[in-house]
Amino acid sequence: MIDRKELIEEQVLRENIRKAIKIVRENKKTLETQEEDSLRGIIRKMINEGKTPVADDAPHEKTGINYLRTTLKKIIPSIKDAYMSLTTDAAQRESYMAHLINGVDNLLAPIEVNAAAPVPDGALGESDLEEEVEVSIGNDEDEFIDIGDIGLEDEEEVEEEDPEDEDLTTMTTGMDDDEHDETGRNAALATFKQVQGNIIDDFEQLAADEDRELYHDYLKTNILLWRDKFEDALSPNMPEPTTPEYEAEVGNDQDAGIGGDLESGEEEEEFDIGGL
Repeated sequence: MIDRKELIEEQVLRENIRKAIKIVRENKKTLETQEEDSLRGIIRKMINEGKTPVADDAPHEKTGINYLRTTLKKIIPSIKDAYMSLTTDAAQRESYMAHLINGVDNLLAPIEVNAAAPVPDGALGESDLEEEVEVSIGNDEDEFIDIGDIGLEDEEEVEEEDPEDEDLTTMTTGMDDDEHDETGRNAALATFKQVQGNIIDDFEQLAADEDRELYHDYLKTNILLWRDKFEDALSPNMPEPTTPEYEAEVGNDQDAGIGGDLESGEEEEEFDIGGL
């Protein structure tokens, strides 16, 4: 039997092991967070300086980032053109970016799952499948037994429904489109159709889990960082909303002396016109 002293020592040992494991996990998580923050800072600095997110003169230590650089060079111009054309209001640009980021997530998720799925032993390969389906049918017309009209419609009478736009489905799955501007969504769909091929081509070449994860996460991060840069460039050039009628009214008020400087000693009076 274990005496009391040994039991206490065993409990202390287990407690210390748990503490050590916890410390190791926390240190690992802290290190990963620091590395991610550092990489984010580098990317943001380069974008603010007008450079590509990953410098051309030196390959990054991670293959996923190098492939991402190639992708960004191909897709960012299309995103810029579409984003900066949405100038009626900010809701259009917000909808555009929300749909585009959601589309990227939904586009890459199935590829990541398929790449990570192990191939079971004995699974049929492509050539095996072809052999399985190559069955000789022959001429079975003589074996067909006609049992009369059972209510089947002729093929010509069946109206085929218009197939759904698969790209639209991919881009909007998981979103409540009632909460987003439709013009922004339509612009995002056009961009998504343009860039998805580039994204898939580069992403599918990555086999390592770390590279795929880096590519996926920093693709979205870079799109959002470039969005910030486009917004900064767009905002100072946005004219203040106005109409000819408004300008005419303001001109009449100024001609009549309304809104001019107050006489000495007069106080500006604020009128309460209720909740607007």
